[in-house]
Amino acid sequence: MLHRPLPPPASDVALLLARILIGVVMFAHGYQKMVISGIGRTTEGFENLSIPLAIVSASFVTVVEFVGSALLIAGALTPVVCALMLVIMGGAAIFVHIPNGIFVANGGWELVGVIAAGLIAITATGPGRFSIDHIVRTRQHQQPDVQAPPSPTRHAVEAEDTFWRSPAGGNQGA
Repeated sequence: MLHRPLPPPASDVALLLARILIGVVMFAHGYQKMVISGIGRTTEGFENLSIPLAIVSASFVTVVEFVGSALLIAGALTPVVCALMLVIMGGAAIFVHIPNGIFVANGGWELVGVIAAGLIAITATGPGRFSIDHIVRTRQHQQPDVQAPPSPTRHAVEAEDTFWRSPAGGNQGA
């Protein structure tokens, strides 16, 4: 019994809590860059850290952290948001934290590593039933197949559904 994953209600709650915790941390960082420091000072900080294309990088990071965190908490566009946040965590690790060792107290990579691990886990399992992605996917599967013109949203949801389908054909994220 101890070697089995959590049953669906508990695993969905666990995924919701993981999304909320990571989302709040990312929102705090985005809020700091957008509202407290502003893009100008954030760009200066990126320049001082020798991050390439500082204005573009600072803008990208700020928007993904600020907007993406709300989407992550809601469980909307989860694989896209997680992928974008993983790019940020990779950049933070490479350009800032890895040279300082592992411990966050020394400016190390442990925080970005743990956030990245959580994002990878959420991407691998899907956002769970308590998410907008699940609601959209469920409603889409309930509607009869009507030949409608292709839309980017429909293709994104279909790709997401395929993304979370296990090799055996089961749906891990539902």
